[in-house]
Amino acid sequence: MLYINTIDEQPIVDKEHYIDGYYYVDANGFEEYESIGSVDAPLPLKIKGRGNATWTLPKKPYRLKLDSKASLLGMPKSKHWILLTSYGDWLAGHGRNYLCFKISEKLGMPYTPRNVPCEVVLNGDYIGMYFLTEQIRVAKDRVNITEQDDGETNPSLITGGWLLELDNYNDDCQIRFTDKGTGRMMRVTYHSPEELSEEQYNYLANIIFSVNELVNTKDYTSREWEQYIDIDALARFYMMLEAIDDQEGFSGSCWFSKERGEDTKLVWGPFWDSGSALGGRNQTAPDFFYNDKDSTRRNCWIRNIVKFPRFQIAYRKWWEKYRDEVFPTMQEEVDAYGQLTEQALAADYARWGDKSATNPAYYRRKFMNALGNRVNFLSSQWDVHPEGVKWSTYISDEDLALPEGLKAYTVNMVNNGKAFLTEISYIPSGVGVMLCGETNIDSVAHVPYTGETIEYTSMLVGNSDTLMINDGYVLHNDVLVLVPGETKVPEHHCYLPFSSNQDSPTIMDIAYKGDVNGDGKISSNDITVLYDYLLNNDLSNLVNADVNGDGNITSVDVTIVYNILLGE
Repeated sequence: MLYINTIDEQPIVDKEHYIDGYYYVDANGFEEYESIGSVDAPLPLKIKGRGNATWTLPKKPYRLKLDSKASLLGMPKSKHWILLTSYGDWLAGHGRNYLCFKISEKLGMPYTPRNVPCEVVLNGDYIGMYFLTEQIRVAKDRVNITEQDDGETNPSLITGGWLLELDNYNDDCQIRFTDKGTGRMMRVTYHSPEELSEEQYNYLANIIFSVNELVNTKDYTSREWEQYIDIDALARFYMMLEAIDDQEGFSGSCWFSKERGEDTKLVWGPFWDSGSALGGRNQTAPDFFYNDKDSTRRNCWIRNIVKFPRFQIAYRKWWEKYRDEVFPTMQEEVDAYGQLTEQALAADYARWGDKSATNPAYYRRKFMNALGNRVNFLSSQWDVHPEGVKWSTYISDEDLALPEGLKAYTVNMVNNGKAFLTEISYIPSGVGVMLCGETNIDSVAHVPYTGETIEYTSMLVGNSDTLMINDGYVLHNDVLVLVPGETKVPEHHCYLPFSSNQDSPTIMDIAYKGDVNGDGKISSNDITVLYDYLLNNDLSNLVNADVNGDGNITSVDVTIVYNILLGE
């Protein structure tokens, strides 16, 4: 329980002026937390209002500034704290913001504001359950960048650090301009520093205007925008927003920073506000958050950034890493949150009666259903499931309509052991196109990686003779395998790498010569798998056991892997 008393019980009437007061924390028997101060020895603080739409509600949020740094409810020491509320939001009171912060933590974001649910008594009045939350600010334990002085003019010092936010609301500390992609107003609020010299303002404006120009290009092979933006951090941040379906993403409450240095880049994060996230819109027709036609949000920049193949590669890397590692664990977090807050939510409802605390178990299930639906949707867009179909690659001298029963893909990009495939509606002339399905076309032209064309009978029906190929990729057990030159390959399936500007490609793993078990690396484990097969006919882990492509698995394949490990 957090107790706050203002001097002479002065009311907190605005967001601009701090009111002096005192506080203390009673851990109420929770062993993981520590009581601080007491009713007889409270500690000094200042308190004022905060928020935008939330400040207009009966149950108001607050900003706290302690006189001395303190570790509150197990969080690192600081003077600066926020009391977030949940009034009138049936998902927020039942943990949406709290649990979305948990997702951010599990996704390994560089910094996620810590927050703990707690009950608050203000001037003797029980005002319900709040979330005591770290304020986003420049600090070693928060946004860990070099703090820049207000009014700095030194050219080498104004390069950072900058703590910035894409904002929905007007603010005095702000650069406003028109997004070249959507034609809508954008607002970049500078939180640190707060008072800019002319040199600081011009430096920041130049970066923002340059990004606005470069991310809205239609040349998706361009990498100029990457000189300003950390593409890897942006990709993980974007993946987080898609996972929680944050319609406000790249519109408001969207934070980013820049460390000091001429060659440092804008780093996106931390995640902050889930008020427009999971459960905030119709779930029957899911889409990417920036495509919501009914949304009034601007979603600037991201609409075009997602079309860059290099960005697609970056965010799929994080999706592959965290898809099965993070989201299945959230049910445990939901259950733990329910146990922690059950009594507090009941007391909060008795105080406010705003229906935000009725049937908490139902709303926690609703949160998990919304998250599960979201993950399923993203899997349908970002994963490829070629089970039960055959693949091949075709090239044509002229544009062809797709035969019935086939789907066609181009290879958008190849990187870090992944091929990124984009579905297309026809077979364009002169382009290597991957087909999957069943057809009765008798003759096609095949293009291996070198570009050489070989005529042969369709691999989508029946079998064909063994072929000798040059270096290229072969589809084996639904994994693209890199094979060496002069390799005999039965039922040859491969593709011609082709860079396109298509949106939202799917993904397929690539295994390399010698990577027998398909774990993305060549090690003694691959030799063990080969031995298991040769001794016990154990097929369970084989992906690319026929290393030399002669149609058989023998000790010769073991020798080849040994030679690879020896560097030969």
